Amino acid sequence: MKISKKWVFLGIFLLALFWVFFVGRETDPATGKRSLVITTNGVSQFRKGLDVSGGTRLIYRISYDKYESIYTNATELAAVKSTIETIILKNIDKRISKLGVSDYKAYVQKLDNQNYIVVEIGGIADLDTAKEIIGKTLELEFRLQNKDAVTSSTIAKRKEIAQTLFANIKKEPDLMTKLVDGRMSENIFLNYYSGATLDQLPEIYKTNISKIDALKAGDLYNGILEGTYTTVTSQDQLGNTTGVTLKGFNIVRLIEKEETTISGKVEKTYSLLDVFVQDRQNWIQAIDDKGNALNGAYFKFANTSTSQVGEPVVAINFDDKGKEIFCNLTEKNIGNPMAIFVGGQLLTSPTIQAKICGGTAQIDGSFTIESAKELSNNLNDWAMPAPLILMQEEKINPSLGANALTGALIAGLIGLIAICVLMFFMYGLRKMFLTAIVLVVFMTILAGFIKITDYALSLAGIAAIILSIGMAVDGNILMYERLREELKGGKSVEGAIDSARDRSWTAIRDGQLSTGLIALLLFSLGMNIFKGFGAMMIVTLILSLFVNVPLTRILLHIFYDRKNK
Repeated sequence: MKISKKWVFLGIFLLALFWVFFVGRETDPATGKRSLVITTNGVSQFRKGLDVSGGTRLIYRISYDKYESIYTNATELAAVKSTIETIILKNIDKRISKLGVSDYKAYVQKLDNQNYIVVEIGGIADLDTAKEIIGKTLELEFRLQNKDAVTSSTIAKRKEIAQTLFANIKKEPDLMTKLVDGRMSENIFLNYYSGATLDQLPEIYKTNISKIDALKAGDLYNGILEGTYTTVTSQDQLGNTTGVTLKGFNIVRLIEKEETTISGKVEKTYSLLDVFVQDRQNWIQAIDDKGNALNGAYFKFANTSTSQVGEPVVAINFDDKGKEIFCNLTEKNIGNPMAIFVGGQLLTSPTIQAKICGGTAQIDGSFTIESAKELSNNLNDWAMPAPLILMQEEKINPSLGANALTGALIAGLIGLIAICVLMFFMYGLRKMFLTAIVLVVFMTILAGFIKITDYALSLAGIAAIILSIGMAVDGNILMYERLREELKGGKSVEGAIDSARDRSWTAIRDGQLSTGLIALLLFSLGMNIFKGFGAMMIVTLILSLFVNVPLTRILLHIFYDRKNK
């Protein structure tokens, strides 16, 4: 049984109406994912873009400290930084897209001779959600054992690192934790002591307690402390303690200091946050003979596997460049251990037994099948070639505001009315109603498509929709003019309508195709404002060809049958 096209169009129109008015989406605050729901207020639940509804802006500083210590040539360092920025932007794009956020901007911005990653996300007003989506970083590092002796020169370099950290922390005290997070692989540690007496604090504080007592709560000591840092690691049943004694440099911030009097004796307790930079680095960056450092910049993907004895392991796969570097490193360091750090934590340090040129490194250890899979997934989803430090977070208002959106909608309505008035004076009342019906169906199906795809309505996209209203009428005008010619030639109404459609189709198609090429060019330029306009233009052009033209022909047959000749 053949179904009439008019019933097909009626079904699509009713389905689009239902989708527009009774289907909405709910956003999961934990993941940012949006799911379909039935609602009575679907017309207000179209997704709005950054320039319409606002969103969240996060500004990250890329920590290049490790790369700047490796690459002394300015040209090489600039090339490495450019590669890292490209990888980070690609990872951010994959991360956000995977979580269903459709309207966002991620770009590099230069401020004070330093590059920052700026991420603007539409539709997420909750800063915590946005930070969870973007900010998680697992840095992948490969390091070799440091066999160099401690000298005055090496100590001076470590002190310089501590001084640089101190300068950054002094400028932004709240970044103390973030600046050190994940740097345990460099023997830089963050420690917190809560309510500790002087005897419970490391040795370095006992010799500098007067400097600590001079601080007020929340103050950062104006300099670095040098000395011996002894940490308590265990305590036996008799109260004897064992610890690790290290030498290095401290950056200290006093959180709180309390004095209590017990039996006439004043006892002080301290809550401190400190950064300790050891004077020696146990593991150094793995660098081949050509000066290339092996790190997460060459990471391709991770997967779970099994060792030769059947234990679960995680296999790290490199790209072609990483494969070459890993091959060179293993060839030159046979018999030496190579450590793999993830997020600053040492996971494994196997001894290199032979040259490995297959492009795969293996992380073994006390893995279960579940923990190996979890690490593999985390590396694939969260690995970054350099740490990202969140410098600024804020909610952003619509760049053009709600008034602009209202104005755009009013402009579209005025345009629709103006077209109907023009049709009335050019072709009469009947064709005016016919054109109005075609445009209403066209706009309803377009709105349904926007709702189904969860397209983020930006002002650029709305501008394309308004423009498409005028362009959609081109097909009607061409068919009306052809219809006039055919009727003047003596054809019947039915034959004239079919002939008008056939004769006008080529001109309509070519006109839409030429405009579509321009829209495709705008979409491919890469800027969000162009992408939004170009994408919506392409959609409206396709709908105009496959909705407006055949629907106009159907309605002409209904409005101008033989009885109304």
